[in-house]
Amino acid sequence: MSVKRIVAANAREGLDRVRRELGDDAVVLSTRPHPQGVELLASAYAELAVPAPESASEAGGSSRILQELARLRGLLQNQLAGFAWGTARRRDPVRVALLQSLFAAGFGSALARTLAARLPRGLDAAAAQRWLRQVLIRNLPVQGREDDMLAGGGRYALVGSTGAGKTTTLAKLAARGVERHGAAQVALVAADAHRVGAAAQLQIYAELLGVSFHVCEDAAQLRQALAGLAATRLVLVDTAGFAPADPRARAGQALDASGVSRIAVIAANQQGAAIEQAVATFGAGAAACILTKLDETPQPGAALDGLIRHRLPLAYVAGGQRVPEDLHAPSAAYLIDRALKGGQLVTPYALEAEDWPLFAGVEAERAERRAMSGPHGG
Repeated sequence: MSVKRIVAANAREGLDRVRRELGDDAVVLSTRPHPQGVELLASAYAELAVPAPESASEAGGSSRILQELARLRGLLQNQLAGFAWGTARRRDPVRVALLQSLFAAGFGSALARTLAARLPRGLDAAAAQRWLRQVLIRNLPVQGREDDMLAGGGRYALVGSTGAGKTTTLAKLAARGVERHGAAQVALVAADAHRVGAAAQLQIYAELLGVSFHVCEDAAQLRQALAGLAATRLVLVDTAGFAPADPRARAGQALDASGVSRIAVIAANQQGAAIEQAVATFGAGAAACILTKLDETPQPGAALDGLIRHRLPLAYVAGGQRVPEDLHAPSAAYLIDRALKGGQLVTPYALEAEDWPLFAGVEAERAERRAMSGPHGG
């Protein structure tokens, strides 16, 4: 198949050139903005026919044909998705505006489309935004004061990616624990045998707070230390950080058998894909999570999206290095308002009006790939 690229000042002029150069039955495969106006990819209708291989030995040629057809299919899906976006924008502008606000704030397409599909009919733009805010607030799983992990005491291990802020967060929790239960009832346990200086850093915090400190280099030492701390009201364990894709990242789940509740520490300043991996890996089976580095992200929507979809309760939010000041009980209303406000920021990464049809095309291609790679995919 031969594909011709045509650049014109506008779509009308481009279509005229397509007809003149490729015939009245030419097929436009895709259109997209161009510095000079618009770029069209088109092909003559006859070129779309797929020639049959002359013999079975031409498997290589057949494979190339299939690849070309797959590429053509992708181009058509992209174009049709762009057309569908434009049609939806004309027919249901309120629903499309709601989708745009969610995407701009960093929420993913799965949650955004689910919410848009449930938007009540007959709402104007302002009412739709109020509805969206309330739905997000209700669905963000935030622990209440009655579930405060520090108030009741217990054994908790912080798990998460490298650099998520586990050690500093542990010190903040320990300081709050000392305020509630006294230094004699709080213990810090360093179970990070991988990061150089991890135990030394935690020991400094322990000395400043006046709490007991223990170092464990393996699971057996950890079990022994926990047994010796049975009478201590609050025991906090610092674990090694690994990338979510690292097989060792799942090792933290073995803590459950020791009567230790895992708390996932998720850095809010990561990209959405990284947050999704962290929540899926460290949040699986965790009692709750703590969002850290909230002060370093102007758009926390991706992090909140992960908590909503995975139903992972949020125990605390942290931002800054001050111990224990920069640790706060979460407010669902504050977090959702901040996320939606982040979608209004003017940045080089914000989509312009002409970008949304292209964005819709990319989303359609991703959905197709997900469908094909599923249980019944090829």
